[in-house]
Amino acid sequence: MKFGDKEILGSTRDVNKNLRLLISILEEKVSKAVQKQEFDYTLFSLRAIANYSGVLFERLISSKNSPIEYTAISARNLFECYLLAAYIIGDPSKGKEFVSQKAHEELEINEGFLSIAKESKNTSEMSINFIRKRMEHINAIMKANELTPSKNWNVNYLAKQTNNELEYKAFFKLYSKYVHPSSWIMNSFKEEYDNPLFKNIFSLQGQHYASCTTKLISEYLDEKTSA
Repeated sequence: MKFGDKEILGSTRDVNKNLRLLISILEEKVSKAVQKQEFDYTLFSLRAIANYSGVLFERLISSKNSPIEYTAISARNLFECYLLAAYIIGDPSKGKEFVSQKAHEELEINEGFLSIAKESKNTSEMSINFIRKRMEHINAIMKANELTPSKNWNVNYLAKQTNNELEYKAFFKLYSKYVHPSSWIMNSFKEEYDNPLFKNIFSLQGQHYASCTTKLISEYLDEKTSA
């Protein structure tokens, strides 16, 4: 899908309703797969993406009276969820790689905590050992299940691989001005950067991405069922 070809599929209420229905369908499909001991990593990945898109969309539609930064970060992350869905559906083998990222990222988090814990005089040896054992457990699971993470999951790469680079260039830099302590935020009057026009643009873009993600995953499930 190229930038400009996509449109918001329905009102805010319709998008939310369709997204919730998709989440319910995916939860049911994943539950059945688990019961059958089937490891459909693509399905697991799409379930996770849809679930988090639901969380983000709820934040988006609830942020009407919140600072514009809340709306911007929700819209930005809905865009990334859309890219993730498009990337995995375009190459279902990436589903397992995406699941692998969870284990790899938890290792990085624990490594960070372990580094801080070692420097702190208030951290007990028991806490440090707990983190180490958790890391050993994760490494063992990754090895047993042949989970191999990749570095190719940044937004720029995903946009290129899914033919959304133009949209990335058009909007992602705009989002970054609102999700980081930019000069634009810090040196502007509130009415300059936080105004109804800009907030509405972010809201519509977030709704747009949520609808695209819902449509994309729904079509994938329909094709898979009919195959």
